[in-house]
Amino acid sequence: SWYNLGKLTTKPGIKTAIRRRSKTSGVMITQYLANMPEGKSTPDFQCKPMAVTIEKGKLAAFKAVVTGDPKPDVSWRRAKGTLSDKERFQTKYDESTGEHILEVMSVAETDTYKCFAANEYGKAVCTTTLTVTEGKTSSTNPADFRKLLKKSKVERADGESDERFWDVMLKADRNDYERICSEFGVKDLHSILKKLDEKKKERSQNKRKDDIIPYDENGTEKHSLKSVGRTKNFSINGLMQKDMELFSKVDFVIKIQEIKAEEREDALFECVLTHPLPNITWMGKGNILEDGEKYSLTMSDHKLIHRLLIKDCQMLDKGIYSAVVGNISCNAWLVVEGITVYRYLNHWVQFICGLTDVSAIINEIAELTCKLSAEDCEGAWFRDGKQVSQTNIYTLYFCSGTVLCSPTHPSYCDNFHTMPNEFITEKKRKQVDLEDLSAFTEPKTVKVGHNAIFKLHFLGHKPIKIQWFREGEELQDDNNTRIEKSASHSRLLLSRCQRKDTGEIKIKLKNEHGFTEALSQLIVLDKPTPPLGPAEVTESSATCIEFRWRPPKDDGGSPVINYIMERQQVGRNTWKKIGEIPGVPSYRDTGVERGRKYCYRIRAVTAEGTSEVMETDEMQAGTLAFPGPPAPPKVVSAFDDCINLSWAPPSNTGGSRILGYILEKRKKGSNLWSVVNANDELIKGAVKGLKSMDMYWVRVIAINDGGESEPEELPNYVLAMPRFTNNKMKSFFVVRAGNSVRITVNFEASPRPAIIWLKDNVPVTKRITISNSDGSSQLLIPSSERSDSGIYSILVKNLVGQETLSAEVRVTDDPKPPGPVELEENVPGTVTVIWEPSPDEKRDDRLHYTVSKLDSTKRSWVTVADRLFNNKFTVCNIMHGREYHFRVYAKNDMGISAPSESPTWGVEKKKEKFLVTLHTAPKGYECYMSCAVKGNPKPRITWYRNHISLNTNTNYYISNTCGVCTMLILRVGPKDMGEYSVIAENSLGRAECATILNVRGEKKIYWLYLQ
Repeated sequence: SWYNLGKLTTKPGIKTAIRRRSKTSGVMITQYLANMPEGKSTPDFQCKPMAVTIEKGKLAAFKAVVTGDPKPDVSWRRAKGTLSDKERFQTKYDESTGEHILEVMSVAETDTYKCFAANEYGKAVCTTTLTVTEGKTSSTNPADFRKLLKKSKVERADGESDERFWDVMLKADRNDYERICSEFGVKDLHSILKKLDEKKKERSQNKRKDDIIPYDENGTEKHSLKSVGRTKNFSINGLMQKDMELFSKVDFVIKIQEIKAEEREDALFECVLTHPLPNITWMGKGNILEDGEKYSLTMSDHKLIHRLLIKDCQMLDKGIYSAVVGNISCNAWLVVEGITVYRYLNHWVQFICGLTDVSAIINEIAELTCKLSAEDCEGAWFRDGKQVSQTNIYTLYFCSGTVLCSPTHPSYCDNFHTMPNEFITEKKRKQVDLEDLSAFTEPKTVKVGHNAIFKLHFLGHKPIKIQWFREGEELQDDNNTRIEKSASHSRLLLSRCQRKDTGEIKIKLKNEHGFTEALSQLIVLDKPTPPLGPAEVTESSATCIEFRWRPPKDDGGSPVINYIMERQQVGRNTWKKIGEIPGVPSYRDTGVERGRKYCYRIRAVTAEGTSEVMETDEMQAGTLAFPGPPAPPKVVSAFDDCINLSWAPPSNTGGSRILGYILEKRKKGSNLWSVVNANDELIKGAVKGLKSMDMYWVRVIAINDGGESEPEELPNYVLAMPRFTNNKMKSFFVVRAGNSVRITVNFEASPRPAIIWLKDNVPVTKRITISNSDGSSQLLIPSSERSDSGIYSILVKNLVGQETLSAEVRVTDDPKPPGPVELEENVPGTVTVIWEPSPDEKRDDRLHYTVSKLDSTKRSWVTVADRLFNNKFTVCNIMHGREYHFRVYAKNDMGISAPSESPTWGVEKKKEKFLVTLHTAPKGYECYMSCAVKGNPKPRITWYRNHISLNTNTNYYISNTCGVCTMLILRVGPKDMGEYSVIAENSLGRAECATILNVRGEKKIYWLYLQ
């Protein structure tokens, strides 16, 4: 295993750190994990803080834009102290631009600042400088004042001018315009910028008049372009004051860079600004570029990054492209390379993707790849002009138009090329043996005054630059530091180490192919510094003093084990040794006398030694004095039979700690106080056992070692909180739209409460009338609407407490019927009824549906489903051969709608047919009836007289033979008169036939009428 450029590999248990440079210049990134989780990234600076030069006493601001997932935390540091003074140093975050801002109020000295961005996967750091200049001082000498007047003479409205001022302005950078105008006493910067633009035009016209594009003197054009030789000058005319102020602050953080692209490829130019701008001007080969099919002009969300995309590059597109912001610009070349095509076996072959540089570690595989436009061809590889063949060192293969070569030995990592002479180089880098690196990264611990040695072996391409750093600052040879360097190792010797030398030790190796770093830690052990005072007294009573202090600022690299305590009574010269206590910075001394004053000495003890002494101020033991009264109690909450109170401790504790409080109550009209709580230290309590609506007085008494304090009463008497008396009031009201809504609530409360009505937790509108009296409140809606539906609440509140009561009001009307009804058969023997929703469904969440069915054999409607909140229902047990009708109703709290009818479902099957033939008996005492019946399935036959079944009557002889049904009546008499019918019925339907039998007189004449 080796230490590679930008990558640190260590043994298990050793922390891994990967150092690499950011694409943003001057930013160093440290990555904690070798393999980053998908979608996560280390912090980086998209826009780093720029150096600031400012006059002493003014405000300086640094701005940075960072990226990373998770979102990084940003912090700032300075070289000459800390940033703990919040009045001088303020950090902010601008959400609109994504900028992290450090503001330095009233700058005093030149300093170096660092910005850190960190998340759980790494950190990024960059450095910037603050340069402070001395401001101009005023002079009271008249001669100096006359000189200043001469110096500030500039061009005025009457035509007077100072040529030296204009010479300086024409040669200066636009960032210095404001400073120059201030030095020359010019205040109208806007007019000066206009005149300066005219002078620049005049100077350009004098140099090359033939190459100047005419300038619009009327100012109707916003932009003008001037060509002087090969130089293109672009200016913006007619700028407003806000434009000039904005452009004067903007500069390029990252300028556009030269781009090489092949024909038919896209090329992307990108620049980063110091301040956000909605747009900038892009120019190509002397022309202003616009967004269209050829060019795409875009910018980032925070308007700091602007991009120009040139689509489908051609040879005519190569040239110089510029980004212009105000009077500043940056430019770069676009180089377009033609595609080389080769002829192979009577067809043309070209490289779709050529070779690229590959960096590899010694003894590992390096893969070189190029892509061709055809698959039926062969590739030839060359190294330093000699063709490479298939060996155990090289593996050559061809796959789907891709030719690959994999050299696997360090002696063969040089130059390779294919037939078109495209070159690729594998670079040798510095390497460190893993065991040596592991020993180097182990923290080194030495005692103060001893020497520390760091040594590291490495390999790499010469020459190698070696640098050593301590806490980010480069080390040089001096009396206490010695650095040894050779071609294969380096050694750092730190003599007579002090505690301040503790920190990070870093070695940085760099050659022409890159750099690498290795980290270690130096820990210098020393005895601790004294504990920090002043000591804070936490308890002082007649029998003890308890106090605490802060641990040492520097424990010397070892934790504090014990503290050595000594005590002196004020007025005496001797110190009494108390002994050692555990390493907790607090002590409770119970061996004191009441009213005496004491001082204490404290020393911190670690494994490296004992600190110097810290002496406390005088502390006095408490006296047996009564405490002062506590603060007046306050009502926290109140109920029917209980009131909760709270209070603050007394400001005067009487020289000892408060042991607890006594809470007492007294009913109005009585002089007897009764204790309602146990003696405890809580600064709150509950008064229980109260009678509803009775008045009570409450007081609190503090207790210490000396006794009880004066009582402190509640400023006002207390009552049980308000309560509602109409507990049987309905909680749900249904009202027809247009009718009035009236809600009356009765309550008891004293003093008179404030009453608030709410609808859905929002105060009711003025359209609703509220009437209040001493014991009731009424809400009235004269003419209700559907929008009045909701939950209405009444809040009754006084100084004792509050109570709430709610009721739901539903304003509705008879629902409108559902839409058209459709029938579907998804499963045999079932019918799915589907209907369009009622128009009221969206306005009434309690609206539901009912489905009824009519069977052709029943002749009555039957409800098959109720309280359906969807628009579909499946009806089962549907018989073939029968007709069915369905109705769908909409229902709500007010009523039911008209039905929506469905189409007819099912077709009557062909019913069985039969004939009825009546016969008369040969004698006058018998009647014979017969009929022929046919049907499939075989029908069941039933005879009736006056709708009464005769099948079980023994006075009638009934038979059914081969479809012929007969009935014989013996001894016919008047009792047999009536309507006779026969019904044939099977699963597919039924048929009926009827006749009437009349018996007249003794002649026994029978009349049969067939219907």
